[in-house]
Amino acid sequence: MAIKGVLFDKDGTLIEVNGTWVPLYRQMLKQDFDVPDSDIEVMLERGGFDPATGTFRPGSTLAAGTTGQIVQLWWPELTDEQRKQRVSLIDNEIAPQAKQFIKPLMELSNVFDELREMGLRLGVATNDSFRSAMAQMNHLDVHHYFDHIIGWDSVVVPKPSGHMIEYFCGKTGLRPEEVAMVGDNGHDMEEARAGGAGLAVAVLSGNSAHGDIAHMADHTLDSVAALPALLRSL
Repeated sequence: MAIKGVLFDKDGTLIEVNGTWVPLYRQMLKQDFDVPDSDIEVMLERGGFDPATGTFRPGSTLAAGTTGQIVQLWWPELTDEQRKQRVSLIDNEIAPQAKQFIKPLMELSNVFDELREMGLRLGVATNDSFRSAMAQMNHLDVHHYFDHIIGWDSVVVPKPSGHMIEYFCGKTGLRPEEVAMVGDNGHDMEEARAGGAGLAVAVLSGNSAHGDIAHMADHTLDSVAALPALLRSL
């Protein structure tokens, strides 16, 4: 069946994940939660940051997790109510500030223009929150290309449950097998399989190397810049 829609992961697929989130996390921990500098680096490493490479490890909590998973990792002593409050604070007040650090991986409008000219429906499926993702796409002036932007808080269970593909299909009228899921982490490929997507496309523009993700994908590309040519070849 022909591909009629593309669902993009955000961090590492459309934007440079390390350059965007590492400075935001450092700023957040210091300014909002009064964490000492030495403890900040320990917390980042616990979440999957490798100081030797300046990148997040593939599949780590900071590379692929939701805000709730990050809060649980960093502050396990919080009560359920305190955890909910902290997640809400980060998602609604702090995470949207990432736009000051955001670095797109390429001129995204060129890719999206080409995909739209091909008649494809486009969406974003991220384990970031909806508000944060929307703020970033607005800041980059590409939000209008998307039929839907789906955050971890838009669905009952976030990636890799398959619920984001189900949500996208429910809103667009597409069948799962008509959707290509594109992402840089293993959970994106698992989302594709769990949701019955017609195509799982891995990109190497994030923190996953070829050996980390290619075996999980139908196709592996250096970046989304090569996606239009791939879809035309199918």
